[in-house]
Amino acid sequence: MKQKYFKLLIRFFALCLITTHLYAENNESTPANLIRIMPLGDSITYDYRLSDANDPRPTSMRTGYRSHLWYMLQNAGYNADFVGSRIAGEGIIPPFDPDNEGHPGWTASELAINTYDYMINARPNIVLLHIGTNDTSPSIDGINAILNNIDFYERDSGQSVRVLIALPIGGKSAHEIKPFNDELEKLISQRAINGDNITLVDMYRTAGLTSSDFIDSIHPNDTGYRKMAQVWFNALMAPYTPALYTFPSTIVPSNYVRTMYVSEETKSVTFTTEVPDTGLIF
Repeated sequence: MKQKYFKLLIRFFALCLITTHLYAENNESTPANLIRIMPLGDSITYDYRLSDANDPRPTSMRTGYRSHLWYMLQNAGYNADFVGSRIAGEGIIPPFDPDNEGHPGWTASELAINTYDYMINARPNIVLLHIGTNDTSPSIDGINAILNNIDFYERDSGQSVRVLIALPIGGKSAHEIKPFNDELEKLISQRAINGDNITLVDMYRTAGLTSSDFIDSIHPNDTGYRKMAQVWFNALMAPYTPALYTFPSTIVPSNYVRTMYVSEETKSVTFTTEVPDTGLIF
């Protein structure tokens, strides 16, 4: 009974904190079209490389994909505000918004523990999630926990959040990354089918990264980060129509869907699926 009361008390204070933030947000003098974007992830979001362990670069010079993405968005007239509790890259010229939520070395499960608090404090409209590099198994339970905590924030705050989640680019060998990404694709497809405002960003395949785009065995160099930024930019600029994510379940049970791509231009949904033993129903 005491434990239940304690949990309810924590939830009460969390709701009070959300209300305070929302009140402040409604009373801030900010442009109506300002979009709060949270870059969320591990070292690839923050910009940490293996050599930083012995010869650390100043945090003010660490940008990752974030600076390139910021420049692209500004050039496109996209009114973005990067948000997060961490600052990295503030010394770069030309300057960009260095706020982020990148945590080097963290697994998805470690990030999930703090995700709800990050959402309360930063109040993002969009989350760019790249995580899984440090996970040692093909399990995507940690990523599912992150997404659940974003859902909890949406429920408690009444605010809608769009999540763009990338297939991670590094940290695993070829035989390890495929089962992890396969499971992640299934998870995102299912959550989209269930109504989540979520988009799968195929960073692993479409960024076109080669060995020359990496500074070490895990982390991209500046050229690699620029390629990542382009993929994020393309995903952000593509119109999002939630209705297109309603899957025609009469054709095949949703749990057989493996990947799904939505085209605003053609108003179509393209998916890959396993065929059940019972065949297809039209």
